[in-house]
Amino acid sequence: MIWGGWQTIWQQFRQIPIAFYPLSLLLMGLSYSLGFWRWHTYLQVLDHWLPVRSSLRIFLGSLALIASPGRAGESIKALWLRQQFGVSAARSLAGLFCERLCDLLAALLLVALGFSARLGTGFWWACLGLAIALFLILSQPQRLQAWAKRFGGRSRRRKGLERLAHLPFSARRLLQPRFLAGGLLISLLTWAIGGVVLYGCFQVLQAEINLPTAIVIRAAVGLGGVLTLLPGGLGGAEAASISLALLYGADRDQAIAATVLLRLLTLWFPIAIGWVALHRQTRTLKSLALSSLPDTDADQSPKSSH
Repeated sequence: MIWGGWQTIWQQFRQIPIAFYPLSLLLMGLSYSLGFWRWHTYLQVLDHWLPVRSSLRIFLGSLALIASPGRAGESIKALWLRQQFGVSAARSLAGLFCERLCDLLAALLLVALGFSARLGTGFWWACLGLAIALFLILSQPQRLQAWAKRFGGRSRRRKGLERLAHLPFSARRLLQPRFLAGGLLISLLTWAIGGVVLYGCFQVLQAEINLPTAIVIRAAVGLGGVLTLLPGGLGGAEAASISLALLYGADRDQAIAATVLLRLLTLWFPIAIGWVALHRQTRTLKSLALSSLPDTDADQSPKSSH
């Protein structure tokens, strides 16, 4: 905004109708509802039948930490599930691993489809080959563990690599074709919903970018944020959004304003929901801890004399 001139960007925001915000938030709520349904289903596939309200509170609470490198902060779900329901960390992390894998594969396919018109079909086949190779590698957990032991080097690094290599082994049930296809479909839908929101941003800002292009830009923004390995994808996501918007016909002010709107809706909105759920989850854990304390009054009662 400093680069584009904050007064000019503010003029862009002033022309946005008020109705745009609740509609966009409703769409983002639908996107995270799909994500929760996939997460809850993964737990059931792994033989953990949690109450829906508790599972939803844990899922939403983890959104408070999505502004972390690669959204790694969401792994706090594994800690909460172990504390409340005794779910092993390996299984809950396996579900999180499959979530991120499906998101990555779906984003790769969408970006490949979108850019193949400009870069040729070779780019599409290269991305498709990369996605297939990634799936084939992860479907061989025993071989991954052998590689980790062989090339791990120092003991501390080797242990870390072995733990990472064990994730596909724990997630082998979720990597079955029907569950992988379902998870991939959810990821495609969530990226598409994010693309619809971005398309709405471009429309209210009067940028001539169509819906398929907006979906591709949204997927590319997600990939850019992951590849930077910075908190919340800082820098990479913004660079991808602005540069692609400029490439497809938006002017500088429209590209910056659309990027700011997208980040508010896809990063800070779920973080705000996550902090509310995090507060509720913290209260739940405190009450569980207090209920598990021994009854000191009963322990200190006087013994009867005979």
